[in-house]
Amino acid sequence: KRNIYLMDMSGKMVSTTLWGEDAERFDGSRQPVIAIKGARLSDFGGRSLSVLTSSTVLLNPDIPEAFKLRGWFDSEGQVVEAMSISDVRGMGGGGSNTNWKTLLDIKSENLGHGDKADYLTTVATIVYLRKENCLYQACPTPDCNKKVVDQQNGLYRCEKCDKEFPNFKYRLILTASIADFGDNQYVTCFQESAESILGQNATYLGELREKNEHAFEEVFQNANFRTHTFRLRIKLETYNDESRIKATVMEVKPVDHKEHAKRMIMNIRQPAQIGRA
Repeated sequence: KRNIYLMDMSGKMVSTTLWGEDAERFDGSRQPVIAIKGARLSDFGGRSLSVLTSSTVLLNPDIPEAFKLRGWFDSEGQVVEAMSISDVRGMGGGGSNTNWKTLLDIKSENLGHGDKADYLTTVATIVYLRKENCLYQACPTPDCNKKVVDQQNGLYRCEKCDKEFPNFKYRLILTASIADFGDNQYVTCFQESAESILGQNATYLGELREKNEHAFEEVFQNANFRTHTFRLRIKLETYNDESRIKATVMEVKPVDHKEHAKRMIMNIRQPAQIGRA
């Protein structure tokens, strides 16, 4: 089984499920044009397609419609913010639906208020990093990240594993504030995303904090006011009868400024085109 996401010149996107050999053979790395005949349409949780054994699937078919779609996608479609007609709420960070948004969209579109979390991608700048309590001593076993208790005798106890260890590993939980032109948002960054933001691994930072506080602070200063592409998970959570949006960073990548500029130009053109219509 393999889920792919298809978009046509309307800018609408639909989730499509491939099965068996179709799923194994499909190569979407070059974003091919795909033609499907006889797929099953489902309306459950939004519209989606499923390719059956009786369906016909063609990649880059030699027909005028395919050439027209290819030309549109290469010139402008690849930076269009696709509107999904499938239920993509709750998709993981590795989903093919990029779902570009601004931070202001989180509030204006009430993202995260549904039964499942919303996922989005945004370009934003780090304006604050909380270095206090960002590191903790964790269980050294590969599959456990539970905080250990220092036994003050050279051993560290993990309650989850019910064992004592002569060592530990450092783990990161970093709170940051990110901002774009319209709003700002506090986010939580776990190990991999925090290391990407700080440009150092947790083990080095833990040792640095113990040996050179000034150098430790410099790492955070150097990471401030840098712009990244963030993949965010947004969910409304309630604690002590107080509800607030929790934003978790799933992935951090460098900004592709060329593609980012294309998206901004398309966003400017779309309202203008609507106005002329």
